[in-house]
Amino acid sequence: MSIWHRITTDKAHGKLFGVCSGLAKAFGYSRLGVRCVAVLGLLFMPVVTFTIYATAAVLLPTRQQA
Repeated sequence: MSIWHRITTDKAHGKLFGVCSGLAKAFGYSRLGVRCVAVLGLLFMPVVTFTIYATAAVLLPTRQQA
């Protein structure tokens, strides 16, 4: 299965919309690390980071609970 089919939002472990936790699960990183990168992105490139995050929150499917 392609990596693009595994990327979902994980609202069970998410703080806002579950985008960072979904990306962390898909790529095998820690949720805290992905969130730190997102916050750094918001500090240094706020328009780009916010646009990407908002787009991902709207377009990514929600992870199905097993």
